[in-house]
Amino acid sequence: MNCFNHTQEPAVAQCSDCGKGLCSECAERYQPILCTPCFQKRKRSEIWRSIFSLLFLITLFVIGFRWNFLATKGFEDMRGMSGYVLMAIWSGYLFVEKFIPYKMIAGTNGQWVFYYIFKLLLFVIIGVFTAPFTCLWAVYRVIRAFR
Repeated sequence: MNCFNHTQEPAVAQCSDCGKGLCSECAERYQPILCTPCFQKRKRSEIWRSIFSLLFLITLFVIGFRWNFLATKGFEDMRGMSGYVLMAIWSGYLFVEKFIPYKMIAGTNGQWVFYYIFKLLLFVIIGVFTAPFTCLWAVYRVIRAFR
């Protein structure tokens, strides 16, 4: 098999995505080993994924801000906190699913209700601390994707 880009050179590696042959010069260009079309495809995919992630966090904040579901008689204007709590739920979900991947498989209806209420509370509690980092990571991914 010869290199996809340099047909006179023998292939020493294959593209991780499509399997095209690559010479040593082409194989060293990207990490993991990719041909140029597959690298561009991955880069476009990363751009859209990072933009969607950032827009989703902004949308959650705006929904919470407009909804103002934490308002009480003593604190009528809790718009910022309402938006932050919605972002925290998503951030907590991402954290819990990545670092605590255990799932309930079987149980009674009462156990399932307890399980989901417990997970929602866990998402909120953990998300309050991880939301700023999730937002900063989303901004960093967008900036890095456009480089």
